[in-house]
Amino acid sequence: MISAQGGGVVTNSGITVNYSVGQQSVTGTSSGTYVVQQGFQQNNWSKIINKNTDSIQTTLFPNPFIEYITFRFSSSPGTKVNAMVFDILGRLIHSQVVVNENNEIKLNLSRLSSAEYLIRLTSSNYEYATTIIKE
Repeated sequence: MISAQGGGVVTNSGITVNYSVGQQSVTGTSSGTYVVQQGFQQNNWSKIINKNTDSIQTTLFPNPFIEYITFRFSSSPGTKVNAMVFDILGRLIHSQVVVNENNEIKLNLSRLSSAEYLIRLTSSNYEYATTIIKE
């Protein structure tokens, strides 16, 4: 979902409804605690990003990037961090284990095409996901 417009709403009963370009309303039908998504430009990245570890604050720069992207941690996520990059279709296109030095890791992603990606960083006590943009 790149450059799409839309939005979402949580109903009084706690149901989340997401909608995308071309839809006239945010209404739908459901029962129980379902997430209802309407339209044809939906992704599940927001669910993955919402699982981020709160105890370790993560900043990244630059974003958008050209060759390298750096992640800085407020405290150590562990000695080694697993970095996985997914394309817009959810395919794993890059995976590597990176050594954490001084609470920072730097990834060379120069081989990626210009696009938006989901990156997921994990270790034994850390989970972080966000979108990154390759120029």
